[in-house]
Amino acid sequence: MKISNIVGTVKLSVPLDIGYLNQNIPGTVKDPKIHWLKYRIPKNNSYVAFYQSGKFLITAKSFDLVDENVRYILSVLENIGISTADWKLEIHNLVIGDTVDIPCTIEKLIANMDPKKSSFEPEQFPALIYKDWAVSFLLFSTGKVILTGAKSLEQAKDVMEKFRQLLKELS
Repeated sequence: MKISNIVGTVKLSVPLDIGYLNQNIPGTVKDPKIHWLKYRIPKNNSYVAFYQSGKFLITAKSFDLVDENVRYILSVLENIGISTADWKLEIHNLVIGDTVDIPCTIEKLIANMDPKKSSFEPEQFPALIYKDWAVSFLLFSTGKVILTGAKSLEQAKDVMEKFRQLLKELS
């Protein structure tokens, strides 16, 4: 299993003034059509979105980088006079790539799957889509799997094992 992306949100105890952030954090981008402020961390190009509610969304390619990015943003906010003494990080989504053995064709798998949980329309998208256990899987004919929606690595490992077992049972 390889993590491709992690998305989390940090909630501060104070609201954020988007205009003030835009004026005081170099590199921020404010699109007048949207209500948040976009930013890329210069060191690693990770995406950050600031919201007036006092939250900011943060992305990274690893848990270590999530921590590094959060600390960097908290430091930037402190440097422009915003209190960051009270904050909480919540991970919302892991995107993980893996491979599985496909003992039969995707067409045979989809024929045996619950139609409420699965779809396969190869003329629109080349992967079988399967949704269960609060996550989504994209299964390609090569055996490559993209897992989205897990909130922890433990959950990802657990549902990936369930998915492997399901594929064995259906083939």
